[in-house]
Amino acid sequence: MSLFFIISKLFTFLFLPPGIFILILFLAAFYAKRFKAIFLFFALCFYLLSNTFVANFLLQPLEQPYNKSFKAQKNVNAVIVLGGGIIAGSANLPLTTDAYKRAIYGIMIGKSQNLPVLFSGGGLSKKYRESDAFLTCAKELEKPFGIDVIISKNLAIKKFSFLVERKSLDTFQNAKFTKEKFHKVGIDKPVIYLVTSAYHMRRAVMLYRHFGFKVIPCATDFKISHRDSNIWDFFPKIGAFKHSFVALHEYFGILSLALRDIKN
Repeated sequence: MSLFFIISKLFTFLFLPPGIFILILFLAAFYAKRFKAIFLFFALCFYLLSNTFVANFLLQPLEQPYNKSFKAQKNVNAVIVLGGGIIAGSANLPLTTDAYKRAIYGIMIGKSQNLPVLFSGGGLSKKYRESDAFLTCAKELEKPFGIDVIISKNLAIKKFSFLVERKSLDTFQNAKFTKEKFHKVGIDKPVIYLVTSAYHMRRAVMLYRHFGFKVIPCATDFKISHRDSNIWDFFPKIGAFKHSFVALHEYFGILSLALRDIKN
């Protein structure tokens, strides 16, 4: 490694977020006359949550059980893809990275198994919802990849097509409103391929099973990179902090389900 590369890396880690905030907290702990322990505690917490090893440690129990290749099953009714946010005003591909990976994987499964793909996601915007963004992305893929974008309203027809659920704001509502769509066509015990991010799969499976689905997990959007570690992994990174956040968010979500007696 060149000296310039090392200096630029150190500058990035120490003087850009989250490194600069950790450095400020450590300096505050060193120079402050009061609350030294509190400053040091928050600096340490911030550092740990921004550390790749800690982020991977938190994500491992969520992702690893679902890190499996796709295997086709019999008597499946549909592919359900869960939304994950949009980028309003985007010139193209308006789904977020997480949501786009889910959509692509769901379309791949639906196409290969000749099954309807139902995208579940509303969002807070009434003008342009997550389901609208999904259909936009699907239509953008139509010509270059030869995907026939057939919009359907009947989940009972086992044929590759697209359906959307536009009302849900969270995973609980994803499962609830999706079940209502199956109930309307006379399918009370749906068998589904459930597509969502690996870190989110455990909670999603719990909720869909709670609403009477037989779930075949099809995880994508993995956050843990199984590569060789290096010295830079000990430095704080905003990406690692984000991964720690999504992992903790899932643990709190799973805890909330347990408190409501919704079990796996």
